[in-house]
Amino acid sequence: MSVSTLRLYAVLGLLGGAVAGAGCSVAQGATASGEQLYRACASCHGEAGAGDATFGAPRIAAMPRWYVASQLQRFKAGTRGRHFDDAEGLRMRAMAMQMGTQAEIDAVASYVASLPAGTSPAAVAGADPAVGQTKFAVCAACHGPKGEGNEALNAPPLAGMDDWYVARQLRKFQSGVRGAVKDDPIGAQMAGMALTVQPAEVDSVAAYVHALPR
Repeated sequence: MSVSTLRLYAVLGLLGGAVAGAGCSVAQGATASGEQLYRACASCHGEAGAGDATFGAPRIAAMPRWYVASQLQRFKAGTRGRHFDDAEGLRMRAMAMQMGTQAEIDAVASYVASLPAGTSPAAVAGADPAVGQTKFAVCAACHGPKGEGNEALNAPPLAGMDDWYVARQLRKFQSGVRGAVKDDPIGAQMAGMALTVQPAEVDSVAAYVHALPR
């Protein structure tokens, strides 16, 4: 059995308990609110959506409703969180599968969007934001010059995003762990853009994005 397969089994085993526990929070047949549905997310993302790097869970508080909903849909559909080496993505995919209807996805996405915004302390060391600013010019075409995002282009806001998370996602795109699923033009586009950043520049781009005001 490969290391990747063992890793997948380990993730799914941990999720079994998490998913079962989350399901107990809402009575069967009742309509869950976004806040109630979010309780399943809070074990990794925190009650206030501040994130926890230990679990690979980024800060999500105040992320746009459209983006949170679209990512939950992508996890459910398997266009994200499918690769065996994507431990965080596999975990999120299983959690997203708890959302039985589009109404539940919309409810939890609205709740996340309503949480107060904030910025986590910098976590990436040795980066050069000046280098990152230069490389970000390519990213700005979709994400905006201030990292404000663009719903029409499916580009989320990046300003103030956790630097460790941005760096990790760029490396996932570069290695094919993310963005390599067939019939996923959004992921394929981002994978191509990620390759314009040299490996040694990834942390600097992440540091620059993190420093942008929200």
